Amino acid sequence: MEAIRIDTQVYLSGDRFPLIRDLGWNQVHDVYSHPDRTLDFDVFIYVTEGSMQVMEENQEYVIQEHEHLFLKKGLHHWGHPVTTPGTSWYWIHVTSPDFVQTDYKTHIPLPEIDFYYPNHYAYTFPMPKHGTSPFHRTLESRLQLLVTDFGKPTTHGMAQLSSQVYQMFLELHKAMSENKTTESTGKSEVITGRIMRHLIEHTDEDFDSSSVSSKLRLNYSYLSATFKKQTGLSIVEAHTKLRINKAIEWMRNSSLNISEISERLGYKNPYYFSRVFKKVTGESPSAYMRHFYKKAMT
Repeated sequence: MEAIRIDTQVYLSGDRFPLIRDLGWNQVHDVYSHPDRTLDFDVFIYVTEGSMQVMEENQEYVIQEHEHLFLKKGLHHWGHPVTTPGTSWYWIHVTSPDFVQTDYKTHIPLPEIDFYYPNHYAYTFPMPKHGTSPFHRTLESRLQLLVTDFGKPTTHGMAQLSSQVYQMFLELHKAMSENKTTESTGKSEVITGRIMRHLIEHTDEDFDSSSVSSKLRLNYSYLSATFKKQTGLSIVEAHTKLRINKAIEWMRNSSLNISEISERLGYKNPYYFSRVFKKVTGESPSAYMRHFYKKAMT
């Protein structure tokens, strides 16, 4: 009988930050065993000196100096008496959001099309379970400041600390994702990057699947499936959002009116452009332009 695989990832989202329950620093002077427990909150550990051994369910982790580990709530974790004397670490206990909604996306918005859209922040992402990166060298000083501020009687103190931890986790996620991409860029990532570059070069044109296929010299159905798996978007959706982003950029930074923007983007009919714009952003171009305190001119 095949064993059930346990998901040990700790997830965060784009619209809610984890809430701090407790945090601190510790150092042991004798051989140490991690406490045997099952918690209702997630744990972040960052070792500053020595090494710590932790078991989570049946998986063993050894956290070396300048490495982190996330332990997931509801899973049994403990340690053997092998953590070396002198080991020191920071820890953060957080209540992470529960994602019970079914409309959360599992892909982070592409940086190239990272303007606000309806449900833009409704996405989840797994934190890197265990490891290190050049970014980790900055963690000790940041964690020390958090520990110093923890418990001080400050207005919005806990909320402010939680938002700072969330920012730190976002930066950690970004650093390790970039480090992983640099070390081993897979074929799918390369294809997705080439597709995005092609779409950016042809933002002011109607979408042409044959042009994409010809440029990459690959079957369009294969390209489409690969892109969707990597980004959560179809190639057409990505191209449309790139065009709308360009429109938003011109709205913000130029005196072009809506008809001129439509024409520059290659839309033959400004009314069709307006329908596409509203479908993507939830608002008409004229309403959106008023966000920037400009009078919309058609």
